[in-house]
Amino acid sequence: MTKNTEDFGRIEISTIPLPEGTYHIHPTYTFSGKILLGFNTEDDLGIKDYQNIAVVNDDGTEFRTIFSDVIPKYPKANGIRFMPFTDNKRVLLGDYVLECYPDIDNCETTKLVPVKYPWNIYDDQSTYMHWSEIIISPDNKYICWTMLRSDVGAANGIGELVRYEDKYIIENPKVISSSEFLEEDSDNEGYMIPQPLRGGEVKQFVKGGTAISLVGAKDSVLPDSVVQDLTSDEITQITRVPGYDETTIFSPDEKLGIVMSTRGSEKTNFAILGHMPRPHSNFSAQGIIQHAYFYAVTCVRNFRNGNVGPVLIDIEKSMESREYKGEQLNDPEGKWVYLSPMSWHPNNKSAIWPEMIKRSMGNPDAKHTRIRKVDLIDYKPKEAVPVQDTPTDIPYGIENGLDSIDNSSKDNSFRIKGRYSGYVEVIKTSQQSFMGPAGTTDVIYNDYSDDGKIFYNGYEKSSYSLVSESTYESKLLMTGAENGEMNLKITFSAFDNKTGMINLVFDKDENDEPKSYGFAEYMGKKLLVVDMK
Repeated sequence: MTKNTEDFGRIEISTIPLPEGTYHIHPTYTFSGKILLGFNTEDDLGIKDYQNIAVVNDDGTEFRTIFSDVIPKYPKANGIRFMPFTDNKRVLLGDYVLECYPDIDNCETTKLVPVKYPWNIYDDQSTYMHWSEIIISPDNKYICWTMLRSDVGAANGIGELVRYEDKYIIENPKVISSSEFLEEDSDNEGYMIPQPLRGGEVKQFVKGGTAISLVGAKDSVLPDSVVQDLTSDEITQITRVPGYDETTIFSPDEKLGIVMSTRGSEKTNFAILGHMPRPHSNFSAQGIIQHAYFYAVTCVRNFRNGNVGPVLIDIEKSMESREYKGEQLNDPEGKWVYLSPMSWHPNNKSAIWPEMIKRSMGNPDAKHTRIRKVDLIDYKPKEAVPVQDTPTDIPYGIENGLDSIDNSSKDNSFRIKGRYSGYVEVIKTSQQSFMGPAGTTDVIYNDYSDDGKIFYNGYEKSSYSLVSESTYESKLLMTGAENGEMNLKITFSAFDNKTGMINLVFDKDENDEPKSYGFAEYMGKKLLVVDMK
């Protein structure tokens, strides 16, 4: 399928042919332009932790298996990821490095070498996944990984990946996520100042290895894609649309990106939550982000109509505009749905990603997968960003590991003073259930203004749990140079363990009022909750 696009000229989207009976495909481009992919066959589908790994040209020719064996999964690991080193001789898998001799393209023999993570995170009670994402720096020296935790959600570490005789060890590790979320306002007694929010799953080293693309939140209610600098305190927001954006994988020249996004899925996008911008919005819907994810991503992959991208974007336009949509690359018929990961060919003119047939369409175990490819026929790439030494002197890096993470701000009340007038008050409670975090968050705006031009009055509040109904509601006015209003309530069902579903609830409550209703309006554009029904 060839499309003419305004931003990119002609693009062609196709499926890469693979041998019959190739299941559970996980592909990525190598730094020589081949595709490395993990897969299963009918012969090994039932063998626990069995993995085949192959190399193939990106037109489907010269398919060659280079590894077939059991790769034992660690209890708190997120399976296997394929992260090729730029030396084109090794692949980081998460808990292992696959070494290929003489190289990946011409591999004749392989060696699977375990990776030892620091801080005894295998046994740490607050860490329920010692890695969920892993990336390797372009200089081939540093690993950065995301730990999923019961206290702060996600925490990221970075360290030097050093080869020993029988293993790799992560040395001189540092935590590079937020260790404190609030700081006392020295100019205003009794008030707090929110600190930069670092965290979320890491996705890619960028800027030659001196920064990281990751899932984050800067000026948004729902997750966006951000870039976290390793040489300064700078955090740059890459996507700004008011829905759910999770990942941006940058092209080699870092002018383009491929984004996992719900922006093209009107019924599941939850743009209504971020439609009206407001200050300190990362507090607003913290508790129901997991519900939005299940609803808009997990359920779409399983049953619900909709898509999660991917979307091709111009990075500069994406950074500047809340309205920029980019170019949708998803299956227009809705049978296939995007899976991770995405990757770029080193020529900067092609990108690939896997898709699976939705479970509701005859794919009960998600084994039916394919590789999709986009070719940018007319795009003239710039020079690839040159490799730099990944910095070790990270200004906010913390050497004493997981003990540095301060969770004191998770369960308290505080006020943030407006630079011009008023304040925001945040009141939080939290607890743990057998299915994860639960609690309440109230955010109250009292004539809040940072610039004397835009003022906020009203409230947002949420009550969240996976074992019962969860709600978000808001009655909030934005007045002055820009105007908007939120008057809505959204109710999520409990998470259904059997089906993996979370639904929006439009039934009546005990007062005969709908459990989900209302609108969000900003600068004359109104979004309605009922339109998501």
